[in-house]
Amino acid sequence: MNTDTWGEGMVYWNNKLGKYKALLTNEELTRNLPPTILATEANVERMLGKYRVVYLKPSNGTGGYGIFKLSRTEARYRLENGTRFRSFTTFKGTYVAFQKAKRKKAYLVQKGIPLLRYQGLPFDLRIMVQRNQQRKWVVTGIVGRVALPNKVVTNYHSGGRPMPVEKLLSPFMTKKEQLSYVESLKTLGVRISRHMSGIFPNFKSYGVDIGIDKEMKPWIIEVNTRPDKYIFNALSDKRMFRKIQRYERFK
Repeated sequence: MNTDTWGEGMVYWNNKLGKYKALLTNEELTRNLPPTILATEANVERMLGKYRVVYLKPSNGTGGYGIFKLSRTEARYRLENGTRFRSFTTFKGTYVAFQKAKRKKAYLVQKGIPLLRYQGLPFDLRIMVQRNQQRKWVVTGIVGRVALPNKVVTNYHSGGRPMPVEKLLSPFMTKKEQLSYVESLKTLGVRISRHMSGIFPNFKSYGVDIGIDKEMKPWIIEVNTRPDKYIFNALSDKRMFRKIQRYERFK
């Protein structure tokens, strides 16, 4: 069980904090959850000391806006946001700068995952899961998102470039291995959606964001309860986008 948690009895609000807490109630899913906790000064310092790279995310936020990457070397701290960065000699100075930038918004701190890269740029995956006519959860689309140069997020609305999953995975595995691996990702996406729908029953689709590390382990970066389907329309092959549109009728 992940130890970076909050107290029991918390209400599952539909924000990043609440959804992470909801995922933690499924022991099988905790294997794929990067440690995440409220971004108090003490928590950020502890997480950074343990993992060296963390992400600071607004608990209420979409599209990758307001996300910071914080990393530590032996002598410096580096705080990145968008394509800008600042360097500090002390954690205290770094945290003060972060506090000023975030203002009064609630933030989470999450372990940084060393993502796989395509042509030197990090990427992650968006898995779209919807109900079919029999009200069973099925994966209707999966797409890669490649970050822009010097950007800390891959989100489509923050400039992330949509790309076919097969192209992104081809440097790391054979075509046969890809088929098996993608099927395992789809199984994970359906498992997440089944679990989340038991806690948030009013949502009819989920967008599961998966990061893959260098050992090919998938990590659940975030679960979106109102996923944007238009990233799939940005692909030259429109079949997934058309399928997602068809499945929107099955409420």
